[in-house]
Amino acid sequence: MRELQDIAGVVLAGGAGSRIGGDKALLPFGGATLLDAVLARARPQVGVLAVSVPRASAPAYRAHLGKELPLLFDAGTQSIGPLAGIVAGLQWLAERNGPRRLASFPCDTPFLPRDLVAQLLAGATSGPVAAKDRTGLHGVCALWPLGCLPRLKSGVEDGSLRSIRSALDALGGTTCEIACDENAFFNVNTREDLAKAEAMAASVARSKCQ
Repeated sequence: MRELQDIAGVVLAGGAGSRIGGDKALLPFGGATLLDAVLARARPQVGVLAVSVPRASAPAYRAHLGKELPLLFDAGTQSIGPLAGIVAGLQWLAERNGPRRLASFPCDTPFLPRDLVAQLLAGATSGPVAAKDRTGLHGVCALWPLGCLPRLKSGVEDGSLRSIRSALDALGGTTCEIACDENAFFNVNTREDLAKAEAMAASVARSKCQ
């Protein structure tokens, strides 16, 4: 789909992973890693893809990915959540003479809809658009026009924007109801969540073999 080739993507893996014991994106999952599961879902949905990671963890991510994908780093030294990774993604996008929208994906949601970006694009207006389903808002799964960068960057730097919700409100953002499976936005935050996700993936694999 031509429209999707005009969209860049960033997988946000910049969290500390304190509840799970480190860089959760690199934890084993489904014979590979959580990051690999998300990349498999995200890559076909965009024209070009990068991964936002903690600068201190860059060697581990580079060893895992090789030179396959660009690694992006938050500009500041203080962790302020996913908005920092989105700003890094938009800055990367601004340096490229190509896509004008950025799709953001969380690194710990291995069952993302394979048509997430297409659905977000269909519901987009001039501002950012974030995913929601019957369980609520999934703000990290969003589409950000390049024009958002100046306001988003200044808001992150001066502290006026600290959450996805605040950014959506400030930028005139909207939400889009995503048609998806009930587990599409299942989020891995703990070892228990990881074990549950493994069981869910195994169940899906068994059903496909029957």
